[in-house]
Amino acid sequence: MIEIVDRKKKTNINPEADYLENIKLMVFDMDGVLLKNRNSWDVIINRSMNKTTTGTGMQLTFDYIYQNGVPDRLYENLTETKIMTYLNLNDVTSNIARTIGYLKDRNIKTAIVSAGSHVFAGYLSELFGIDNFIGNEVNVKNHCFIKNVDPAKKDINVKDIQSRYGISPAETVSVGDSYMDLSMRRRSKYFVAFNPGTRKLEDAADFVVNSTNLYGIIEKMSVHEIFNS
Repeated sequence: MIEIVDRKKKTNINPEADYLENIKLMVFDMDGVLLKNRNSWDVIINRSMNKTTTGTGMQLTFDYIYQNGVPDRLYENLTETKIMTYLNLNDVTSNIARTIGYLKDRNIKTAIVSAGSHVFAGYLSELFGIDNFIGNEVNVKNHCFIKNVDPAKKDINVKDIQSRYGISPAETVSVGDSYMDLSMRRRSKYFVAFNPGTRKLEDAADFVVNSTNLYGIIEKMSVHEIFNS
């Protein structure tokens, strides 16, 4: 269970406040934030079987396949090269490039911390110039999955990234769409719920952005964008 006892009160949003001032790192969840689909492993497994959707509400979560694996015959379709072909650019959220560009202009580092596919995260990082990324992987040779990111303990990964750049939690914003993503707020000044999947997450977030446009985060948090829009 994610504990949010110490930060249940939402930020009192002031339209004349620049909430990105003194921020040096923004950490993004991938599935449901940078990608429209909330579960990249469900996408990967089903596209590896030439299916477009499961029709079962995305049952193939990472924790499920980490514990149970997949049929042995599927592993040959889960190499990095093949996984790359399963990412359709139509799955990508709009205005990532504009968002990352704005953050770079402000010397704010960016990172992806995702329980989704490390291959997908790496592709997005290279495509959009995101500074750091980590996701979960497949060991094709040994027919198992590798957990680099525990969905309920993403703060550990955020801490590692902060240590790499010498950035503190008080200088960090985290962005997620699921209740598990709240673990990142343990290492963040602000937590942004982007198209939150539950009301519980919405209530716990400092900022809520319901949009098909990732740049909505900047418009919500930056006084410059409020005045210039």
